[in-house]
Amino acid sequence: MKITIEELEFPIHIRTKLMKLKNITKLHIDFINGKNIVFNKTNLAIHEPHKIVISNSTSSVILLTYENNDNLYSSNFKIVSISQISKVITKLLD
Repeated sequence: MKITIEELEFPIHIRTKLMKLKNITKLHIDFINGKNIVFNKTNLAIHEPHKIVISNSTSSVILLTYENNDNLYSSNFKIVSISQISKVITKLLD
């Protein structure tokens, strides 16, 4: 079975929104592109979300965002607001 993997470009508007948060540049941030994985000659596909990894030297937070969706999700798929991310940043800096 052949598989086609298309790497998606990370949404720039989400990246700029996060980089505007106070003190976020003091942490390590990785923006990982999502992927569309298509199983050729079938109607099956997997849409892997974009990932944002915010970390310090001891802990990390992973956020997910999907293509054509401006929401950020935690690892248990609950919507995370920008104010909640600001609180997490403060805790990671302590």
